[in-house]
Amino acid sequence: MDRDRLLGSWTLKSFVFETINTGERSEPFGANPSGTILFHADGRFFALMTPSDRPLPRTEAEQAAAFQSLVAYSGRYRIEPPNRLVTHVDIAWFPPWVGSDQVRYYTLDGDHLDLVSAPLRLPSSNGEEATVFARVSWMREKVVVDDASPPR
Repeated sequence: MDRDRLLGSWTLKSFVFETINTGERSEPFGANPSGTILFHADGRFFALMTPSDRPLPRTEAEQAAAFQSLVAYSGRYRIEPPNRLVTHVDIAWFPPWVGSDQVRYYTLDGDHLDLVSAPLRLPSSNGEEATVFARVSWMREKVVVDDASPPR
């Protein structure tokens, strides 16, 4: 079952917006974003994504910009065949997501996971709204066992 194959920690490899009308692609967090998602056996999902090159914020304006350059949310998830992942969000950096169902369509191939959002309306560089898909690629984190660590 896919739910069992999703369990564990995943590391972000790419985050791309693709404009539906034009096919134009952009990387909102740059070419090497940072991030982790976690699927727990109890049904909890957690996601955190940021640009990898964020400077240390020193002013209030820089702190606000740092907050705007992240994605963070968590909630209970479910799988709806054939390839729909739905997270009922109970905490998020973006208040309108709290209480919502965030839908992603997934492709799972071994240790590679691709998630595609439902269409999203976002402001574009020309000041108008554009409808985009978010395409996010992940790789399963390898479990490293340190024999020097005490058992938990």
